[in-house]
Amino acid sequence: MKSIRFSIFFFAAVMVVTQYACVSKNPQQQAEQLILEQDYQGAVDAYQVVINEKPGTPDARQAQLGLAKLYIEKMSQPEQGVQVYQDLLAADPDSEEAAQAHWRLGVYHFKAKDYESAQKSFDTIVNQFPNFEQSHNAQLMLAKSYEEAQDYDKAAEIYDNVANRHPKSERAAQALTNKARIEQEYLKDQTAAKRTYQTLVKRYGKVKGTEVAINEAKKELELMGASIPTPEDPAGTEYDRRLARRAERRERARPEGSGRSRAMGISEAADSGFGVNADGIMRGFGSEVQGDQYGTYYDAMLQIAGFYFMDQNYRDAGALYFRAIELAKADDAQIDLLHHAHLRLSISYRKVGMYQRAAEVLKQAVRKDKRVLEAVITTATNQYTDGDYEKAIETFKSVAGLNRNKDPEIYWKLSLVYQKMGDYQKEAEFCERALAVKTDYPDALQSLAYVLYRHLKEKDRAGIFDDIAKGKGDTYDGEKAIGDICYKYGNYSWAKTKYEAAARMAQRQKKEATSEVEERVLDNRIVYMKVHAAMASYKSGVADKAQATIDSLTTEYPDHPLLPYGQGQLALLKGDADAAITAFKASMEKDPESDAAPIALGEYYISQGYTDEVVALWEGFLENNRRNKAVRRRLNELKKQIDAAAAADGKSE
Repeated sequence: MKSIRFSIFFFAAVMVVTQYACVSKNPQQQAEQLILEQDYQGAVDAYQVVINEKPGTPDARQAQLGLAKLYIEKMSQPEQGVQVYQDLLAADPDSEEAAQAHWRLGVYHFKAKDYESAQKSFDTIVNQFPNFEQSHNAQLMLAKSYEEAQDYDKAAEIYDNVANRHPKSERAAQALTNKARIEQEYLKDQTAAKRTYQTLVKRYGKVKGTEVAINEAKKELELMGASIPTPEDPAGTEYDRRLARRAERRERARPEGSGRSRAMGISEAADSGFGVNADGIMRGFGSEVQGDQYGTYYDAMLQIAGFYFMDQNYRDAGALYFRAIELAKADDAQIDLLHHAHLRLSISYRKVGMYQRAAEVLKQAVRKDKRVLEAVITTATNQYTDGDYEKAIETFKSVAGLNRNKDPEIYWKLSLVYQKMGDYQKEAEFCERALAVKTDYPDALQSLAYVLYRHLKEKDRAGIFDDIAKGKGDTYDGEKAIGDICYKYGNYSWAKTKYEAAARMAQRQKKEATSEVEERVLDNRIVYMKVHAAMASYKSGVADKAQATIDSLTTEYPDHPLLPYGQGQLALLKGDADAAITAFKASMEKDPESDAAPIALGEYYISQGYTDEVVALWEGFLENNRRNKAVRRRLNELKKQIDAAAAADGKSE
């Protein structure tokens, strides 16, 4: 009997403890337990309790992270999960949880092959959360996103950023290996790959942990028949040794207490984002480097920053420039004395991949003193004149987009630099960028006509821009060509204006048409231009105007084969891919000779990675339209990319 009583008592005690444990769990723990038990709706409710009861707190944000992950990974409801992440970012964009939300969104979009969205998330982490634990991984994923999207130039640039952000480290060596691989296998630039491999061996040949990367680089250099440089001493470059000797001399020669700036009273430095402490770097060159009879502490800091910058150690240089500017401002130094420092700080940010911060540095400086912009443009122009083209490109790009009135000049001068380097695609691109800002910029028009005719063999387009440069651009082809450029580079208001002008010209010509064939051609032009005007309206944020334009075309041209093409374009902009595909196919059935819908559908397939479908689509179109240059050119370019990717995969195996 006693045994029975004891068992009952023990069972009751266990129940009490169990119930107490359940009650004592906080809602976050309850949600996690419910997930383990696969009670997903119960977990949703538990998370929601925290979000509703503790809005704006870390607990609520952690619950949002858990809820979003639950929707995406367990409940197959990614739209709801993405929305929860976006709600968190909108409410608390600077929190640690926001950084985690960006990371998870980036990974989600990467897995879904939405590389553009993934790039935005990863880039935000790199720029806004440089000290976040996942920031370095985010930068690697950013490079991988560009690589998967086949934007190999950008992928190589980001890998270079990773190396600059981690000088003298195993991570930098691996990043340079990836950069060289892309240059060699995808960009087919053996010269650039050789230079990258040589840099890798020279800088990291004696750095512990880089042996595998160095051996690989040496083998590649041998296969190229290139010289293998002697590795540098990991203890420091010649600049490091010069800096150390200089700091030692300054410390011995400086009278006690001399050269102190009242800016030295600032003990706490703002976070530069470079991940290193500028004052700590300075202490490495003397116990109390504060300046001397020749200048202040920040003068010495600027000089040492210059040495690091010349040695391409952009991380340490950037940290020093950031701190020196901060101290100089506290000392009421004239900003025009710091033009050079602002430029180099911006370049340092760019070199480590923090492009948003790079732009903001110069934007703030230009806002305070417009002479900063002129000084930077002059510096870049001098670099171009001296034949230092890579530095000229870096300097021009540092101020591109800061001043709309100056942008055409900056972009055009960039095109001249690329011309000298023999990169004619880039030359044409920056001529176009200049025209997207100022559509009648004569220098850019003439340069674009020249490069198209002389180097890119696009004689028809060259003739159009040559006519515009000569004042003969008041034509359908001229307005359409400028409209396409404006749309391509995001000047949607001007694109709409140009497309509408082209449509009006076609309408006037239709009144004078003398045959049904001519009328049909002009009708095609009218509808095509109005469709693109509608697309530009939508991109400008005027969705109602875009829909009204398509509705008007439906009334005026109810059976026109380009009408479903227009409906498909608008559906694609709205994110309705299924409706867009159906509309494009309907347009192709109505007019098998028109290339508008096949090109649009093919470009959509490419964006989704469906290359086999694109090849089949365009080859099928060309079977009946052998003379179509636009589709054939796109098909040939795509096949080259596919062959390059296949060759790279074969080599990696």
